[in-house]
Amino acid sequence: MFQNHLRQTLSTLLILGLLWDSTAQIASAQSHNEENLSFPSKRLSGKFVDRLIPIPGGQLCCAERSGEGPTLILIPGTFSDSRIYDLVVPHLDSSLNLLIIENRGLGKSWPPPENGSIEQVAQDALKIASHLGVERFFIGGHSLGGMISLEVGRVAPDRVKGIISIEGWTSWHAARDAFDYDMKSTLSAEQLQQAAAYRLNTLSKWNEDQQIRFGKIWRKWDGYDFLRETQLPVLELYGDRGKTPASLGQLRIPDRDNIEVHWFNNASHKLLIERPKDVAVAINDFICL
Repeated sequence: MFQNHLRQTLSTLLILGLLWDSTAQIASAQSHNEENLSFPSKRLSGKFVDRLIPIPGGQLCCAERSGEGPTLILIPGTFSDSRIYDLVVPHLDSSLNLLIIENRGLGKSWPPPENGSIEQVAQDALKIASHLGVERFFIGGHSLGGMISLEVGRVAPDRVKGIISIEGWTSWHAARDAFDYDMKSTLSAEQLQQAAAYRLNTLSKWNEDQQIRFGKIWRKWDGYDFLRETQLPVLELYGDRGKTPASLGQLRIPDRDNIEVHWFNNASHKLLIERPKDVAVAINDFICL
């Protein structure tokens, strides 16, 4: 069922070219002095509004679904935008005040970073939260988004209630030592095709040099010392690739009471596609909803 939904979602987005409407909205953001511009989101299921925050030469964007409960900030992976959470969102608790951030150059955040880093994107996330008046929050992300979430916890621990890292490496060594860089062995042929089409869509405005430079930032960061020292609750979600789960040492995750590691059987790196409901349930449980 969820595979059909994802295929229909991607097909519709590719046909309508919704990603391209960001150009007009960037121009609108740059021509106003407002701190925030808001547009109804056409890209996600549910009642989302795209919040646009001007930055020098462009804008940052997050999709917001207002709720009376705790705020949860979600960050996509390296070459993903807010749509990557479309299958997860329906299963997240409806009371959550949900913010899905789009990294520079992706979705409606533009332009791509000239010299991007995990530290820079973490500051972007904090900037968005501050502009929207959100002082304390849970934060999570997939892949690079998980690493960014950990960095946000490192630099702003007083603002973070808890961290959810979904296949977000402590460092690049974990991808090698725990999984031998296996990112997609459990995906079906249909899922592989969907993922490839989605990647082409999200990178339609990037040149090759931009892709290469941003694609390397995950190798220049290490969160082990933060995990070793933080008192924040941390949830780490991983797919076992149909094999015996990797050790904490291979994952470069210290054995501490405040860090929980949860495994999904017969799944790999793209948990948001393979196990969206299970991911959402784990997040709801972590936030105690």
